[in-house]
Amino acid sequence: MVVNPLVSDIGNYAIWFFVVTSIAAMGLNLTVGEILAPWKKKGLLTISLFANFLAVPLFAFLILKLIPLDSGLATGLLIVAAAAGAPSLPKAISIVKGDVAYAVGLTMILILATILYMPLVLPLLIGDVSIDKTNTILYLIVFMLIPLISTMALRARVPEVAKRIYPIVSRSSDLSIILVLLIYTFVLFTSDFTVMAGAILGLQGVLVAVLFILGSFAIGHLMGGADPQNREVLSFGTGFRNVSAALVVVTANFRDPQIMFMVLVIAIFGIIFMMVFGGAIYRKKRKEGMIPKLRVRGREAK
Repeated sequence: MVVNPLVSDIGNYAIWFFVVTSIAAMGLNLTVGEILAPWKKKGLLTISLFANFLAVPLFAFLILKLIPLDSGLATGLLIVAAAAGAPSLPKAISIVKGDVAYAVGLTMILILATILYMPLVLPLLIGDVSIDKTNTILYLIVFMLIPLISTMALRARVPEVAKRIYPIVSRSSDLSIILVLLIYTFVLFTSDFTVMAGAILGLQGVLVAVLFILGSFAIGHLMGGADPQNREVLSFGTGFRNVSAALVVVTANFRDPQIMFMVLVIAIFGIIFMMVFGGAIYRKKRKEGMIPKLRVRGREAK
C-alpha cells in the first residue's frame, strides 16, 4: 500500500494528539475521592481487573480460534483486547447516571495497569509477530503515563485552572479522534488497500469485530454481580476498550495498515454499541423514574 508521506505524518500526529489529550482530560477531571473510590469495593475491583486483563483477551483469542482472520487483522483485534481503561468510560457512565466516582477511579487503575500489562502480555498473545517491548514501554510512558500524572498533579494543586482548561482539552480530544478516523478513511479509499481491506475484512471480519464487542460487554455484565450500577460500570469498562493505548502500540511497532484498520473498525463498533446500550439504559431508568424527565417551558418533555 502506497500512502502519501504527508498524509501519513498528519495521521500519526493526530493519533498522538488524541492519545495525549484524551489522557490529559482524564487526569484533569480526577479528584482524590474518585481515585480512592474503587479501593472501597475491593471485590468489584478484583473482578474488574480479572474481566479486563484475562477474560476479554482470552475471549478474543477464542474467537480467532473459531473464526481465523488474516494475521494483520488478528493482531489488531488482540491489541485492542489487551487495552483496557477507555478514558471516555466516565463520560459514558455519567450519561446513563451510573456510579461515576467508581468509573473514574477504575479507569485510572485500568490505564496504569494497561501500561504495564501490554508490553508483557502482547508478545504472548500475538506470538509470531514481533513486539519491541522497550519501544512500547517508552511510548506508553511518554504519551500516557506522563500526561496522566502531570494533569492529576495540576488538578490536585490548582483545581480552578484544571477545571477551566478541562473542557478545551476534552473537546480537542473528541475532534482529534474524528480527524484520525477521517484521515485513515481517506487513506483507505484512495489507495489499493481499499480492495484488499474489503476482501480481507469482509463479513467474516465484521462478524469477529461485532462478536468481540458484544462478548466483551456481556463479560462485564455477567461478572458485575447483582448491583445494576456495578454491572453498568463493568460492562461498559470491558466492552469499550482503550483505543488510545491500542493506537500507541500500533504506531510504535507496526507499519501494516491492516492492524490499524482493525483497531479503528473495532473502535467505531465500540462507539456504536456504547451509544445503543447507553441509550437503552437511559430510557429504562427514565421510564422507571430513576432519571427525572426533562421539562420544557413547564411541561414534561416526552
